[in-house]
Amino acid sequence: MKKSRRILLGLCAGVMAIGMLTGCSGKSSVGSNVRLETGEVQDNSVVIRVGDIGVRYREVRNYCYLLKEQYEGSFGSKIWDYELEDGSTIGDEAKEEIINMITQLKVISATAESEKVTLTNDEKDEALQKAEKLMENVTDKDRKNYHLSIQAMERIYEENTLANKMFYISTDDANTEVTDDEARQVKIAYLLVKEAGKASDDGGVSDRATVLWKQAKKANDFSEFAREHTEAGSVEITVGQESTELDQEAVSAALSLEKGEISPVIAGKSGYYIIRCINPMDEDATYARKEEIIEERQTGMFKKKYTKWLGEYDVDISKAFWKIFEI
Repeated sequence: MKKSRRILLGLCAGVMAIGMLTGCSGKSSVGSNVRLETGEVQDNSVVIRVGDIGVRYREVRNYCYLLKEQYEGSFGSKIWDYELEDGSTIGDEAKEEIINMITQLKVISATAESEKVTLTNDEKDEALQKAEKLMENVTDKDRKNYHLSIQAMERIYEENTLANKMFYISTDDANTEVTDDEARQVKIAYLLVKEAGKASDDGGVSDRATVLWKQAKKANDFSEFAREHTEAGSVEITVGQESTELDQEAVSAALSLEKGEISPVIAGKSGYYIIRCINPMDEDATYARKEEIIEERQTGMFKKKYTKWLGEYDVDISKAFWKIFEI
């Protein structure tokens, strides 16, 4: 399993991509109308304070359940003990993500209220339907342990829907014009010879790469030939300007080829490449890359706006709660 540094609930795809961990500030709650729990944490204890918004322990438990449902079905209950490169665990990461998500939702909801952005009746109905569907499969044990109810889940889905709505409203003026050249994706077949060093000053390359290049030019099926001789893990791949799967020298060469054209031997950091262009303009992949670029622009714009909104709130976490907080 990949040692990821991000765990997301997948409810609010646009907003959650901003990736700003708030962490545990440890600030005093003096000056707020909401008082954090300092003693024994109960179901209704306020454990997170975002400005004058208090988040109770039972709501945090709701999110713990959603996280467990999303990941334990695929990875098992031991996933939370999986150790990351820095010595922390997936469980440690997940706890921070839950606090991060709740903080974002509260800040965005408060901003939406001030800007008079609300949900339509249809959006509210959809949130209710999602909550009812979720609760159909909840066991009595989980219902009790995680303080689950249709009403609680409905509120969570409504907040997520409102946050996504704010994301798109706030990024409505993002630049959505992406040229074909900027997003162009090229489908290629390639062969890699993993020999150290690059082409010499006189243009020479390894004897093996040269021999394979001459044979590849005569092969009836380049992809099959490459499959028999390559030292890479794949033979066919789609690449664009920002691709990192291949060395940049290979990517640049691939983008310059015409359909059916075979490159000369290309020297890269990983070895020597021989590339054949299958499709110089993969329309589906290019369209998908355009959508990614637009999303990246929107996310960058939203990050700046969210940072400004967040700066208007003190975010505090109960130390008593943090000590007992488990997924």
